[in-house]
Amino acid sequence: MTSTSTSSRSAFGGIIRSGAAVALLAAAAVGCTSGSKSPGSDINGAQSGTPSASASPSPSASATQPAGAPVVTLPADLTVDVAFPPSGDAAKDAVAQGMTYALRAYNAAFAAGDGQAPAFQYAWDGMARPYMADIIQQLASRGQTITGSTRYYAPTITVKDATHAAFTYCEDQSKGFPKDKATGKVTPSTPSIKDYTEWNTGLELSAQGVWRVTQAAGEKGSQRCQNA
Repeated sequence: MTSTSTSSRSAFGGIIRSGAAVALLAAAAVGCTSGSKSPGSDINGAQSGTPSASASPSPSASATQPAGAPVVTLPADLTVDVAFPPSGDAAKDAVAQGMTYALRAYNAAFAAGDGQAPAFQYAWDGMARPYMADIIQQLASRGQTITGSTRYYAPTITVKDATHAAFTYCEDQSKGFPKDKATGKVTPSTPSIKDYTEWNTGLELSAQGVWRVTQAAGEKGSQRCQNA
């Protein structure tokens, strides 16, 4: 996929490019927000309200945990809702499981400010990994984490061959907010169409049999995703 230039803030928890396309942004995990948030505060993951700054982490659901993969641990005040229902096609469902794990792994690493987190390193590869790791570091350098909820839904999966797949899905960041690590203060925002992003990602099957996200491009302000 090709990249675009110039940046403002992004969906999927990171920096979004100006214009419709966002390239090499990957779930991923990455959170689209709007309204009163400052330019570096659009994040993925979150729940309405003002959760406690001392909320303890909890492990992710075992149903999203591929065999042999590092455990993903999300903060107690961060909900990642991945609605990718089974398709009945074993190949597509394997790709969906890999994407689900990658999105949760990214959100956990983003919240922790740790681009070296084992689950994140396991699930993200290619050009996507260093890009997303930089976004994670940017948030950490501002002394912020994420809170609330983010939702991923409306998937379309195309298995191109035995080791390559394309995955399109929507992201809803209308309930995702940045939180100051020191004070626990949550910055609210006004929901808008900018909270909805349509993602087009590429995954590759590793030699170890792991579906990893290697490319991603998103369109922020998606009418289709807002209506889905």
